[in-house]
Parts: sequence; C-alpha cells; structure tokens
Amino acid sequence: MKKNIALIIVGILVLTGLEAVAISYNNISTNSDELDQAMTSFDGALPLGNTNILGFYANLSAAQSFTPQKEIFTRVQFLMGRNSTTSYPCWLAVRDNLTNENLAIAALEPSNFPVVNGTPTQEQLAWVEFDFKDIKITSGNTYYLALYTLNITENYYWISGNGTNIYPNGTVYLSIDDGASWSEFTDADACFKTYGRSNQAPSVPSINGKIKGKANRSYIYAFVASDPDGDDLFYYIDWGDTLNVSIGPYASGAEGKANHSWLKGTYTIKAKAMDIFGAESNWTTLEVTMPRNRAIDNPILRLLENHPLLFKIFQLFLQF
Repeated sequence: MKKNIALIIVGILVLTGLEAVAISYNNISTNSDELDQAMTSFDGALPLGNTNILGFYANLSAAQSFTPQKEIFTRVQFLMGRNSTTSYPCWLAVRDNLTNENLAIAALEPSNFPVVNGTPTQEQLAWVEFDFKDIKITSGNTYYLALYTLNITENYYWISGNGTNIYPNGTVYLSIDDGASWSEFTDADACFKTYGRSNQAPSVPSINGKIKGKANRSYIYAFVASDPDGDDLFYYIDWGDTLNVSIGPYASGAEGKANHSWLKGTYTIKAKAMDIFGAESNWTTLEVTMPRNRAIDNPILRLLENHPLLFKIFQLFLQF
C-alpha cells in the first residue's frame, strides 16, 4: 500500500513555485505560547476527504509527525482550504502513535476555511488554527497531527505541503481506510506550525483560617495561589496530625477550601500548590493551637476552673 499511495499523491501534488505569504483567516490564540515547530514552504496541495484521485475514490486522511521542544503543547495551524460542497467538520487529533487514542482533539467547521474551486494556489489558502486544551508532552519525542473528515461524497478539504522532505524532524503519513492503517510518505511535509510553552511553577499558597480553636471542632481553612501560566491548581495539605488531603483543581487565584479538626495540641499545617501539568510550589506553613474542648459558659464554673484551690474548697462544701 505504501507505494500505491505514494504514486497517487505524486499524481495529484501540484507544484506551483509561488512565494506569496498566506493570509491569516481565523482568530489567532492569545495564549502566551511560542512557535515551536514549523514547515511553511508551499509547493502544492492535495485533497483531504472523499475525492476522486485519478479515477479512484478514497477518503484520504493525512498526518504530520513532528518533534516538539516545548513541554506544553497548545495549538497548531495548517495551510488549508476547502471545496465549495464541503459540509462536515475537519478534525485534528494529537497522538503519540498514529493508532493510539487521542491526546487531544479539535474540530473546525467548514466556515473556518476559505473556499477553493479547483486545485488551489498558495494565495487561495489560509493558515487555519486548531486550538485544544493544552496538553503536557515530552519534548524530544515524536508526536502526530492527524487530519480527517467524514467519508461523504464531495466533502473534502485541501491541505498544502512541499514535495521534498524539508522538515527534518518528521514526515507525512497517509491513510485511505479511515485511519485503520497508515503509510509513510517520506519525501513530503505538510505546511504546518505548532505552538507550545514551558511550564512555570505556581506561587507559594497562602493559608487563611483560625490559629487558635477548640479540640474536636472542625474549622475551615482557605488556600490561595496563582499560576504564571494561568493553569488550574491543586492544593496538597498536610494537617500536621498524620492526615493529608488534596483538593482541586481550582482556577489560578481562586480560593480552595478544606475543613479539619484536631485533638488538643499544637499543629503545623503545611500546604503547596501544583498545577495540572505537575509543576509544584514550595511549601508554606501555619501553626494552630487547639486547647481542650470543654466549653465553660457559666461564670461560676469558669471562676472555679481558673482557681483550682477555690474549686477544692467548693468540693468540700458539697460533701456536707
């Protein structure tokens, strides 16, 4: 199958030699990320989806492998267009293996793509963005960006690329059986851009709550930290009496609350924040003291408790 697919794509890959810069078509993410990997040199395009390839109808899917250098993967752009009759979304799946489950997935409706009649030139295409929930990856490992759509007649997109292997850290793979199997196309790359960021640790959380109380009574404590990347946070809490809990996730800067009770004594609460990608803050502490839990509301009894000798005299009096 590998040779057959390669021959099909060679037959439909149209070389243009144009140097025009592609226009921006849909909204660009405002995340504080950076361009990581890219191949932007255009020299042709091929249909993605149900199309007649030299008399052979197939639902063509494509995947680009790449090697990220950032530890958090945020979004990806492809230089693409669509046929005027396209009516179903185009999906992008991020995988660590072409046949594994998706690490992330995003879908774009046809309205996000420029309409192209006939074989497209670079000027007719646009950089369309697939934005998904940020994912933690391993920098230096190989990942795959799989593009596909439904196998419906005349429902297809155009994906651009270059007929020489100019991206050194990956290549294109093709499938004509809805992703059940893939064949490597070693002499081409798609026109793509990946974005990512490093992961910064959250701030040390604050602990707010009573520092003196009564034993065996539950008290609520609030924990607050902020994350420079805006990631959600968990709070890990050591209550100082062998009990530990974690709460969350909470939005960066949002207050997380937990309640606890102690026996009589002095304890040190320890807490740290961890973002959803595993970066941790340092510990912070708060010392609390819990005296005995007997509540004395009667003034006479309170007087007797504070004056032990008077209490003994009162006991002798009660014996008569």
